[in-house]
Amino acid sequence: MDYTKPIESLYEHIASLARNNPESPALLGCDEEGRVLEKISYRQLKRKIERIGAWFEKLGLQKGDVLGLAIPNSAEFLLASWSAWAMGVITAPLDEKRDTTEQHNYKLRLSKAKLLMAKKGVFNENDIKKLRIKFEEISELPEAEGRIDWEKDISHQALVLFTSGTTSKPKGAQLSLENLVANADGIKDWFKIKSRDRFMVNLPLHHINSTTFCLSSLLAGASIAIPPSYSKSRFWKQAAETGASFTSIVPTIAYDQLSQKEEFMKFKCKLKLNRIQIGSAPVVVNDVKRFMETFGVPLYQGYGQTETALRVTGVPLELDGKTYKKMVESNCIGKAMKFAEVEIIDDKGNILGEKKDGEIAVKGPIVMKGYLGNHKAFRNGYFLSGDIGYYKIINGERFYYFKGRSKEVIIKGGINISPMAVEDKLRRISRDIERVYVIGVADKRYGEEVAAVICWKKDAIEKAKALLKYKLTSKSGKISWYETPRFITTIDAEKLPTTPTGKVQRSLLKRMNLEFEPVSLIYAGKNCKFLRLTPNQQSYMKQAFELYNYCWQPLQINKNTFTKHAENGIVVVAVDEKDKVRGALSMIRTNLSEKKISKISHAEITANNTLSNNDNNGKKIVCISICSDNYKPEPFPGDIGSVRADKVKEYLRYDAVYKFHEKAKGGFGRGAKLVSLIPNSRPEDKRALGYNMLMKYPEIRDGKVNIDSSSSVATQLALIRPCLFSFSP
Repeated sequence: MDYTKPIESLYEHIASLARNNPESPALLGCDEEGRVLEKISYRQLKRKIERIGAWFEKLGLQKGDVLGLAIPNSAEFLLASWSAWAMGVITAPLDEKRDTTEQHNYKLRLSKAKLLMAKKGVFNENDIKKLRIKFEEISELPEAEGRIDWEKDISHQALVLFTSGTTSKPKGAQLSLENLVANADGIKDWFKIKSRDRFMVNLPLHHINSTTFCLSSLLAGASIAIPPSYSKSRFWKQAAETGASFTSIVPTIAYDQLSQKEEFMKFKCKLKLNRIQIGSAPVVVNDVKRFMETFGVPLYQGYGQTETALRVTGVPLELDGKTYKKMVESNCIGKAMKFAEVEIIDDKGNILGEKKDGEIAVKGPIVMKGYLGNHKAFRNGYFLSGDIGYYKIINGERFYYFKGRSKEVIIKGGINISPMAVEDKLRRISRDIERVYVIGVADKRYGEEVAAVICWKKDAIEKAKALLKYKLTSKSGKISWYETPRFITTIDAEKLPTTPTGKVQRSLLKRMNLEFEPVSLIYAGKNCKFLRLTPNQQSYMKQAFELYNYCWQPLQINKNTFTKHAENGIVVVAVDEKDKVRGALSMIRTNLSEKKISKISHAEITANNTLSNNDNNGKKIVCISICSDNYKPEPFPGDIGSVRADKVKEYLRYDAVYKFHEKAKGGFGRGAKLVSLIPNSRPEDKRALGYNMLMKYPEIRDGKVNIDSSSSVATQLALIRPCLFSFSP
């Protein structure tokens, strides 16, 4: 890799900007509305850097010392950081809002901070107070006197950033100024940042995203607007008031703004925002597409981590519209940046080829020195990202794709399942999902099973949940049986465990003791639970198959047909507390009229017992079979030919199936009513004289029925139907 340092000295770069563009704006301090309260030119920037540098020297800070920073987003944050880095002092930013006192103490001890710059009134604990200097003093500093010993190069360590990672304690990534500058220079070129641009800070400055994007803007001689914090309701106003031409966001912000169209329209005419970078957390394809359709501002995805000083790949801005759209739809994370060498490796460290899944590994001047405490992070000179991905060759170049964290990938029976891929499919299946996070839960057979944690849109949650469960237990072609979530639970968005940038921490989500329910569960009675049967439920499949053939003897079907029966149709099983299948109900949905159904054979209505004619959007429900384990088959002694058609209705008075359905149940005044008899519908069924009956139950509009747990399993199964179909697919 050809590499030349973008700059030799941070102070000399700032001094050069001050000489060449003295009155150009460098930093803009803004209020919550985005209004500019203070404008710092490049000439003033140089003077302020010098004043702060002299102050730091007076406080005893020397090259290699660590300065803790616990201050809000502000011009002062950047001034303190850049001054420290320019003189070789290392900064260790803290999360002043989220960190507990214990976490602050841990980070300060681990980084061996000599001083802590904090707001007045913050951190009054004795252990911290003795380190503290007030950041408000920055605005009162006198002119620098004497010569400051600025660093002549950028190879020294500059920053310790704490990452949540997968350990119980945060890890401190040690980044040199060269790491930061090299990455910032790559972003400057990738995102085409020029001196006329203005960057609006949305994310915390103690986060690598804002840190490096601000440095990219400084390298370009652009200006940086700094509101106090991101605001969902003020995002567009801040963008308009600051005059920002670009910004960087996380997926949470894109999602937030989908509900802020009115706010956008108020400031649309004043906006200069023409591009937005999105990343730092898994990107939701549908949200990105909706954002761009709604607001007309392109989002460009980038990938990287704190340990790589931010971006290592990015979707090129110069792509034609068709190619760019494909990149968005496939959730591509782009090409490697100019200072990043990116490979995909297996668990033995071997470099993999095109379209092979493996761990994303990175090498180059952007990669950190290591972690404080020497946590293992490298293999054969490559930083191991802990992320799973692959690449494809497009127009002769590698384009990379992110599949998920290796720690988050679900390993089900030895097969890797990407949570992100499943989440994307779930959003496509259900429009009622607001947000969804897929995690693995312990399973005796597979090791891990797939589970979904869902935030629903506010209207009709129970109906939406029932519909999703129905779709997930139906053959759709949209998601394989193997990756289909077996469990779901509902959570309020406010209760999701997140990082300061809004990224949901799945490791914490898994430890929240959430109460999951099986997607196959339709109703839990006193003595039995009623489940939608799917082919992957092997124990229940075996029992239901045996029960079906027991009840329908001598009209048995083979195992392959019954598998299709359960896969294509709607089969509900009643399972007792000992996990024994006590009964089964088979149905299909259809849009055929009563008249049409009255004229077709059993083979036609059941597609030869495969139920492949089931229409999941059908408005009518046809019950094909009800079986229970207390059924006692009795052979019919007569011959079909000996019973005339006009005598069949008289026979019905003694027919057990007719009597069962005719009987009132569930609190209704009557049971099913006979619509028609279908002669020669199933000649091989001697017990039914070759006839089928078409009977119609009372219509249940609200899905509410009285299921008596003391009634027979067959009766309870008959009443399960409205519980399952109290919604319209």
